[in-house]
Amino acid sequence: MEITKSKLKNALDEIDAKISHVEDIESDNRKLLIKLTKQGNQIVKFLQGLELQDITEDIPEEFNLPTTEAPIETEKFEHIKKLLDEYLDENMSDLKEFEEEMEKHKDKVTPGQIGES
Repeated sequence: MEITKSKLKNALDEIDAKISHVEDIESDNRKLLIKLTKQGNQIVKFLQGLELQDITEDIPEEFNLPTTEAPIETEKFEHIKKLLDEYLDENMSDLKEFEEEMEKHKDKVTPGQIGES
């Protein structure tokens, strides 16, 4: 296949258009970042002006939430731990399978190569 001047020009024009598109997106992102930073600064200034009042002394006793120092129910904890272990065991086998598949085909993978979707 011979590369002609017109094919090369078309390819360069496409690359230029893609670069221009990326530059436009970056400009939009920059503008959005500036707006978000300004809004964040306004929120911080607003929050600094607020005074906090301790309202816990006005709450009746029956509405008090349990503390974190409450004893952990061992049976529930063991059940949750068992479910978590089962989940991890299932997913680890899938991960090992994936690693083995990748090991088989690692010679076909080019690091840093990005394909188009």
